[in-house]
Amino acid sequence: MRPMNEIEIELPQIVLDRADAAYAQIRQQAAQESPAGRRVRSFPRAAGILLAVVILSVTAVSATAAGIMGYRRYLAERMTDIGTEELGHLEMVAGQGSVQAEFNRELTAREQSVYEQLTREYEEDGKYPAGQLHELAEEENYSGTGVAVRSTPGEEYGCLIYLPSTTVTEEEWLEVIEYVHKLDYSIQEKIWQQKYSEVSYFDRYEQMSDAEIDELYAMLSSAPVDVWGGDSRDLTPEEQTRYEEWTEKYEQENAYTETTIAVITFPEEYDGQELVYCIADAQFYYPERSLTDEELLQLIDLEHKNQYIFERIGREIECGKRAGWPQTYHLQ
Repeated sequence: MRPMNEIEIELPQIVLDRADAAYAQIRQQAAQESPAGRRVRSFPRAAGILLAVVILSVTAVSATAAGIMGYRRYLAERMTDIGTEELGHLEMVAGQGSVQAEFNRELTAREQSVYEQLTREYEEDGKYPAGQLHELAEEENYSGTGVAVRSTPGEEYGCLIYLPSTTVTEEEWLEVIEYVHKLDYSIQEKIWQQKYSEVSYFDRYEQMSDAEIDELYAMLSSAPVDVWGGDSRDLTPEEQTRYEEWTEKYEQENAYTETTIAVITFPEEYDGQELVYCIADAQFYYPERSLTDEELLQLIDLEHKNQYIFERIGREIECGKRAGWPQTYHLQ
């Protein structure tokens, strides 16, 4: 195994391929649904990666094998304590195969039931192992007793988890469950970083406070509508060209404006003088005149933040940082 400082971590190619396919589909669908003179909403390339991660085989190991899909208390209490070096190693192990891990044998029906029950108790009740799963050295053979794991570069799976042919104890199952959750967490952390790696605004967004995120969520989520971000009129061809140019600069060159978009609560408040966002119907209202570059940047900024804040809040709920979604406005 290479020393940690030599490891270059990448997502599995199969994940990236599926992400590219998902992203292309998003772009194609958006283009088909967008009439002439309407902007095509921008999605960072990795927007499809979360749709693409990990199809498992019969003996594959999964943190969600029990059907529990979210990160709960265990993430806040256990996963965030993982050191940088260990996290990098786990990312390497999980990312070197199209499947994160496999058992060395199929589970019996009884073992599957115990594994699922202990997974629930680990996630929901904080039932944790006293020790850690033993990782076999490169030349070390599995003794046949206890549980262990071996990194498997070049295989379909990132690592092989060894189970004894006899009874697996509760402690051993918990060590396996925690290791699998660490693998899953390491990939999710890497995805979160790589998701926005190609855009320049990620660091700026990450610096937004919880209060700022909550305020944006209330502003963007209070309308009783199914579709967010409608437009009062089409962009002109000239505006569309500038919109696309500024979108590229926003994503690649961190071009942005310090002034935020004007906000109204109800449509009847619009006076036609400038670009505004309306809370009650989640729609952008444009003046009849041509939009300025400043207004286009305000528009682009809010569109991008809309996608980001929903993903960030959802992620923070799953990892236990937030108890639930922020409050919205009660419009009357």
